[in-house]
Amino acid sequence: MIGCLAILLAASPELTVSHRRVMTPDAISLAVYRYERPGAKVAPPVVLVPDVGFTRAAYDFEGRGLARSLAESGRTVFVAELRGQGKSGPGVSLEAMARDLDVVLDALEVQQVDLVVHGWAGSVVLAVNAEDPRIRRVIALDTPLLAEVPSTLAENFLLDGGRFSTLASSPAGAHAFELLFSMWSKFPTGTDRGFLATGTRDLSKPVAAELLAWMRSGDLPLASGSVVQRLTNWKKPTLLLVGLADGFASPELCAVWRERAGGSVKLRSFSRLETREDFSHLSLLLGSNAPAIVFPLVHDFLSRETP
Repeated sequence: MIGCLAILLAASPELTVSHRRVMTPDAISLAVYRYERPGAKVAPPVVLVPDVGFTRAAYDFEGRGLARSLAESGRTVFVAELRGQGKSGPGVSLEAMARDLDVVLDALEVQQVDLVVHGWAGSVVLAVNAEDPRIRRVIALDTPLLAEVPSTLAENFLLDGGRFSTLASSPAGAHAFELLFSMWSKFPTGTDRGFLATGTRDLSKPVAAELLAWMRSGDLPLASGSVVQRLTNWKKPTLLLVGLADGFASPELCAVWRERAGGSVKLRSFSRLETREDFSHLSLLLGSNAPAIVFPLVHDFLSRETP
C-alpha cells in the first residue's frame, strides 16, 4: 500500500523538502511532500491539501507560500496531492479523492495532525473525514458549506471539462482565470499568470461534471450523508478564512458554515477597508499581502493551547 522511498528535492541548513509516493488500495499513486527544518517542534505535523485543479504550488510557489512559512516556524509540514491533483494519479470522483487523506495519514503514521484545506476540495475532504480522530484542528480557506454556480464563467469552465490548460493558452483564457481565481488581488509580479501555467492541472471530465452538478444542486451526496449534513455537524476546532473577492467559491456560501456548525467554526473575512484587499481564491495563499495578513492568523490558531 505504501511506497516510502523519500527523494530529496531541496535542502539547506534551514529547510529540507522531500518527496515520497503513497499507494492507495486501488493502486493510485499519491504525491506527498515533506517540509522540515532541523530542530522542528514536538507538535502535531500540519497536512495541507490543495483545491481541485491546484497542485502543491498553491502552498509553495517559487520558494514561497504557507508550507514554507509553517515549516520555518518549526512545524513539520506535509503537502498531500490527492488523486487528480498535481503529480498524483487520475481522479474519477470527489469522494474518492477525499478518502485518500486517510491513506496519507496512515502512511505518515501520526497520532494527530493539524489540517489545512482549500476551496471545494476542502469541503469534501472535511465532510468525508469528519470523524477521523487524528485530525486535531483545521484551517479552512474559502471552503463552502452550501453550493451554487458562482457565475456563467465558472459554469462554462466546468462544462468544458475544467481544463486549466485551455485557459493558459490564450489571453482571453488568462483573463477568465483572473476573474475566477485572482480578481482584484495583489501578487508579486507574474504570480497569477505563472501559477496558471505551472501550478494547475486539468480536472478529469468526471470530476468537472460532478463539481458542476454539486454547484447546481446545492449539495454533494456521499456514501454517508452529504457535504451539508456532515459539515453542519462539524465538531473540530476550525478557523474559516474567507476572501470576499473569490470568484470560484462564493464567500457567502463559505461564511454560512459558522452559523450552521455553531461554536466549532470561527470566521475571519477580509475587506480592503480593513486589510488592504478583499483577497481572492488564490491570493489568500500567494498574494503579496498573504504573508503579513493571512499567514499570522494560521500560525496563531494552530499554536494556541486552546483554539
